[in-house]
Amino acid sequence: MNTKMKVLSLALVGLCGFAGSAMAACPAGPDTAHGGAWNSVFQIGGTATIVTPGLASTECKLASVINAGAGSSSTGSVAWASASGVEPSYRAQFIIEAANIASPALADAASIYSAASGAGGNGVRFSIFGSGGVRTLGYQVRYDDATDPSGKRYRTGSVPLPDGEVHIEYSLKVASASGATDGAFSLWVQNNVEGTPTKTETALPNFGLTGIDSATLGLAGAAPLFVTHFGGQAVNFDQYDSRRQTFIGY
Repeated sequence: MNTKMKVLSLALVGLCGFAGSAMAACPAGPDTAHGGAWNSVFQIGGTATIVTPGLASTECKLASVINAGAGSSSTGSVAWASASGVEPSYRAQFIIEAANIASPALADAASIYSAASGAGGNGVRFSIFGSGGVRTLGYQVRYDDATDPSGKRYRTGSVPLPDGEVHIEYSLKVASASGATDGAFSLWVQNNVEGTPTKTETALPNFGLTGIDSATLGLAGAAPLFVTHFGGQAVNFDQYDSRRQTFIGY
């Protein structure tokens, strides 16, 4: 199916849940208890709050902060959990703006996103860190390894994370059967052309993942030097959209 699964607007509650509606208004918080679209908000040594203005001309956005002096388990993030089961074909997009994370070093690392299966564990994880002083987006994509007792390993890669507001989109396909290698992952970073992904991973034997049934967005698992250098600085997110198959674009 090409059905839109859910639009989890980080900022707006209004017509279609997206910016651009004259009826849209900012909720008090990102979770449903405060008018937002996410199931949960986690603020442990950090914050995840709605602030104005938003990204891409929206009214407001999610500001994620790890507090100065916070520990490695700190987070300022939001989470969604599916009420309809796992999705073996899953695609998502969001906008990130990380101007406050300037010239990071390799050890200045923090997670910004994960998508997982309750039965199979993490399927996709994105992080932000530095490489030669250049801000970088790293990814991990799970696959199953019969030679490993844990059965879970990850393919990894990275791309530069441009300045300004950056659209990140990915698609994940779970393998069709145990032992099959038709699982796949594609990543688009500030790239609006479906046919030419920024990165691809093919032949993924990831049937054991089963599919995606939850997602978490925001800073988490920050390395000590990230906290030292960027504690108290916001990384901003907006316009999270998830679907089964259809390219989202912008």
